[in-house]
Amino acid sequence: MPNSKTSRSINTGGIRPKDGDNEVPCDEKSFFESFYESTIEGSPSDRDTIGGSVTEPESRYHYNAVENAIILAMTRINPLPPPMAIRAWTQMTKNANRRLLDIGSGTGHWIDFFVDTYFVSEAVAVEITENMSAHLKDKYFAPDNVLVLNEDVASNVFTAELIGGKVDYITAIGVMFHITDDKRWEQAISNLSAVLNEGGIIFIGGEFGEKTQNVHFNNVDNFTDWRDFRSAEGTSGEVRVNKRVRSLDLWIEKTQHCDLKVVDLVRIYKDPSIAMPENDLLVLMKS
Repeated sequence: MPNSKTSRSINTGGIRPKDGDNEVPCDEKSFFESFYESTIEGSPSDRDTIGGSVTEPESRYHYNAVENAIILAMTRINPLPPPMAIRAWTQMTKNANRRLLDIGSGTGHWIDFFVDTYFVSEAVAVEITENMSAHLKDKYFAPDNVLVLNEDVASNVFTAELIGGKVDYITAIGVMFHITDDKRWEQAISNLSAVLNEGGIIFIGGEFGEKTQNVHFNNVDNFTDWRDFRSAEGTSGEVRVNKRVRSLDLWIEKTQHCDLKVVDLVRIYKDPSIAMPENDLLVLMKS
């Protein structure tokens, strides 16, 4: 069983709730529409998906760390071949015609990673925001193996039919903790399980410690720029919850109800000199 302890300190965001404040789940679509409009200048980058509080090297460190965690987890499940079998392994992997579902695709980083590293033949990019969906549709206009959908994974109409059939891999890196309403979070887990083939694998990037807690708050979900965001007063006596991390025990409990089993938890080393979002890797398999 994975260890629920973590030495990492959690980013509590820009504001802290006052005593007695009502903590209300944010509207993810509205917030991230505003987030991207306020952050991106020109073509979006991986760094833009994290925000302006990290440098390019820190963004690269984060993405590389999660890539390595996925490779480690995949290798623990399916060991890599010896040198004399690499060519056969590569061809067999390509011939398997595996499909990927990427939730909160942003720039499409995880689609590109799985296409290049694990040779998935088809991918579905699901992005809740219209602005990043438009970017993804432009990026993947020519390839006919990437379907881009402007959809909500926590919707009760998110089905295998919607995404063109079931998938073998699902990535949701830095996404699930932004679904701060618990009922919507549970619906999202159920939806992911429903579209996953038996034996399929889900990779969740986030924080999986001992406590379930709200850790990032805003005053408003809609804003025109970061100056507007910082000066907005919002509703008196209320804060918007932008990030809610769930305990490892809660993840295990809720995913078991959806025929998912935790098969690995890769803790990512974080040096205090490098700023990164929560990015440990929880690995689930459909039974």
